[in-house]
Amino acid sequence: MSIHHVRRRALRWSFLLAGTVLLSACASAPAPDEQVSLARNALNRAVSAGATQYAPVPMRTAQDKTMQMERALGEKNYGQARGLAEQIEVDAALAERMARTAKLQKELQAAQAGLQVLKQEMLQAPNAGLTPATTLSN
Repeated sequence: MSIHHVRRRALRWSFLLAGTVLLSACASAPAPDEQVSLARNALNRAVSAGATQYAPVPMRTAQDKTMQMERALGEKNYGQARGLAEQIEVDAALAERMARTAKLQKELQAAQAGLQVLKQEMLQAPNAGLTPATTLSN
């Protein structure tokens, strides 16, 4: 056996070993169950907060990424699924906060409108029901 033949065999075995290590590393990646669960919970909270109505753009983004995550899980591409789950959680949290903010702004506007009505009523009848106690006793 020549030295050239030995080097060639060693090189083949090295590539075979490296390929086996890479395949086993990919196969041993655990499913991102916790991240997927957190993403789904965040998505449910956003829906409950009314994000589909008040924050449709980030909500749609989260829903689109959910479909991609489900596809990645089906293909056992756990790295991609984990990344998408983290993005979904952020997008859904943004949608939830935007929806809650929009609802609070709506309530604030209603309260301000109610105050404006009360002010108008007080200006139209400034003395109604507000007679001083001194004039009643005389």
